[in-house]
Amino acid sequence: MKKLPASLALIAMFFNPSLDAQVRDWTRAADGKKIPAEFAGMKDESTVKIKLANGQIYEVPLSGLSPEDNAFVKELVAKEGGAMKTGAGSAATPAPTVPEGAITITLSGVHLCCKDCEEAVLKIPANEKAPIPAGVTFTPDRKAGTIVIAAPSGKDAQAALRGVMAAGFYGKSDNEAVKIADLKPDEFTASTMVLRDVHLCCGGCVKALAKAVESVDGVKSQGAKTGSTRVTVTGEDFKTYEVMQALREAGFGGSFQ
Repeated sequence: MKKLPASLALIAMFFNPSLDAQVRDWTRAADGKKIPAEFAGMKDESTVKIKLANGQIYEVPLSGLSPEDNAFVKELVAKEGGAMKTGAGSAATPAPTVPEGAITITLSGVHLCCKDCEEAVLKIPANEKAPIPAGVTFTPDRKAGTIVIAAPSGKDAQAALRGVMAAGFYGKSDNEAVKIADLKPDEFTASTMVLRDVHLCCGGCVKALAKAVESVDGVKSQGAKTGSTRVTVTGEDFKTYEVMQALREAGFGGSFQ
């Protein structure tokens, strides 16, 4: 299997008939890196599929591509009558409607091993990385492993979920319309990845994160330490998706590079 850098793990393998077989350079917005590939269709309104020369097809968020790429995709979609195609050309299943009015959701399976974890949840509104709208409240329950979020609207609740992830926590929502988006399975492998924005306030957090990460095939070591927000994971041909999924199952949020 050909390995790609871990920084490319934001794309996943899916197939869709190509609407335009012309090979062009796609540009990553983050660093300007160009990737020669064909346009291979749309997964949804915000995700494009591209086909590399070796035949592999990847799924990339439009937000991660250059303005020129976005304009190119918009033009092609317009030629198709504005229809965003998925799968074998069928229409995408409409997502549940996000409520406009006040809403309360419960996240379960959150890693809350101590009082400091609960305190960190209560401090989420002060995290500048993910601004929280006025009127949103967070109620952590260490014994239940839950966070109850009350918000003036579904949109505000979604912003609150971004704050939960930025603070290093993860939980499964009891509302399908307002939840943290699922990870997209892929086959990318790496020998090193850096976890970011993880919550490690105590030895219990470190132990739980280490157990989750080291359960992934190919992972040989990880550098979790109390108080750290970044953790380097090393090994041989381990799947970055499996590491992030293992963290979520253990109740941790964050991201990686």
